[in-house]
Amino acid sequence: MSNKITEKYFEHNNFADHEKRVLKEIMIKTNFQPEKEIFRGQIYNKDKVGSLIYKGIWQNNPTVLKIQWLQPDIDEIDMINRFNKQNKSTKIRLPKLYDGSKWNEQDGYGYLLLEYINAPQIYKPPFADQEQIKNFCALYQEYKMKCLCDPFVKQEPNEQSSLVFTTQRVSHWTKIAQSKGHLSKTEIKNVEKFLFLAGQHLLSIKMEFMHGHLTYDDIFKLSEEQYILMSNLFWSYRPEFYDITFHLWASIKNLRDQSITIEQVIEYLQNWLEEYKKLPIIIQDTDFERKFNMMMAERCIGALLVDIQNQNYENDRNNFIVHLTKLFRDLFKHFTDKLEKTKIE
Repeated sequence: MSNKITEKYFEHNNFADHEKRVLKEIMIKTNFQPEKEIFRGQIYNKDKVGSLIYKGIWQNNPTVLKIQWLQPDIDEIDMINRFNKQNKSTKIRLPKLYDGSKWNEQDGYGYLLLEYINAPQIYKPPFADQEQIKNFCALYQEYKMKCLCDPFVKQEPNEQSSLVFTTQRVSHWTKIAQSKGHLSKTEIKNVEKFLFLAGQHLLSIKMEFMHGHLTYDDIFKLSEEQYILMSNLFWSYRPEFYDITFHLWASIKNLRDQSITIEQVIEYLQNWLEEYKKLPIIIQDTDFERKFNMMMAERCIGALLVDIQNQNYENDRNNFIVHLTKLFRDLFKHFTDKLEKTKIE
């Protein structure tokens, strides 16, 4: 069983209505002293807040408080403990868990007090430089070989098949887009094209256990020898190499320079692809590029259905939506064109 966040869009009640009361309760229980809010977990809507994260002080130490309002299928406290039990990497670790309370019916929430990490992200969006790309790739090799030794969540029936898992998610995103009035005729055609290609390609792509939210926001570099992984609610099963494309999708949807062309983005992604191909974990997979293209197409259709319309823009929201929509439509065409020309072994 894996945790689901976006899948609970239609059933989620808003935490924002209760956040002041809950924060006060936790402060009384733990003596945590908040300094500032550093993250608000919104599920495609400002009025669907599932989690809050504060920086503050606990027992005289800089500490992070994470409040989990949305009930997880597996508590993050359990995820952290399970990861630590099987992790064989000396280079990658999770933030230290100081204290916490699992989600329970009586409180209606759970919380964690975690080590505050004062370190830079592995790279800053939207574009990593060549050295950062090499660092990320080396870290990915380490993570694949030493952090995923023993899966610590069980596969659900719909997680046995990449095709079933992916088509269910795309169907859910389509319903969200439709409910918000964002489902255009172009996206309906793109969904149809994606589902056709999914039926051809996903049957031969395995589901694997991985970190389901591996972005630059979730990897902090303490030193050349130590990295910290965040967002540990999201260890789960995903199609092969979903984790190698997820951060690229996250970077591109954060583009705010409208002079960046589709050709530049494709060149940037091709650079990543060539670096990935040098990794021992990938060299052994002769079908890697097809899987990469399929996962990038999946990330593009997700962006077009829900992500672009529902992320925050400081200004010029409509202009950015138009620009990013065109960019992701062009990217979707780029990757689906490749898939249409690829022979399936």
